[in-house]
Amino acid sequence: MDGRLLRTVAPREAAELLRGGGVGLVPTETVVGLVAGETGLDRLAGIKGRDPTKPIALLCPSAESAFGLASRVPPVAEALARSLWPGPLTLVLDREDGGTIGVRVPDHPTVRELLAEYGSPLYATSANPAGGPAPATLDGVDPVIRESADFAVAGESGGGEASAVVDLSGGRARILRPGAGLDEATLSRMMEG
Repeated sequence: MDGRLLRTVAPREAAELLRGGGVGLVPTETVVGLVAGETGLDRLAGIKGRDPTKPIALLCPSAESAFGLASRVPPVAEALARSLWPGPLTLVLDREDGGTIGVRVPDHPTVRELLAEYGSPLYATSANPAGGPAPATLDGVDPVIRESADFAVAGESGGGEASAVVDLSGGRARILRPGAGLDEATLSRMMEG
């Protein structure tokens, strides 16, 4: 990069930059996210140093938007969404093409405003090099990631704990990453009820 300072922009300008293939940093209620639209997805994977074949979750403005990306939505997904969305929960669901998709409805005013301005879901991953610790604040973002991002959206820092991840694909239900008060026992209770 050219050593430039990272631009801090409002959500409206961030949405325009994302439409043009930009990749940016945005606070969420969990950790700082590295976000992109469809046209910036390859850059996002490259900046993070992530295997480009590994799926990247989507931040969605609503449960309806998130569930619209899936081929089927099991009842437990709806129960989890009612209980924990908006919030730090990523659900892995089946897609029409036979693959899977991770979706989350965040509960942070800055990222929710960005999603409203952008008008559709955004790809998001934690703003750290692959395998490294996820930053809770914009100041804590790895310098290489900061220099590679096109912009940052200022906002209050999240709690620093990544979202819970529940895989509901293929007719199964398993927790890939606990969090948000969600563990195997809680998931079992929700499946029964």
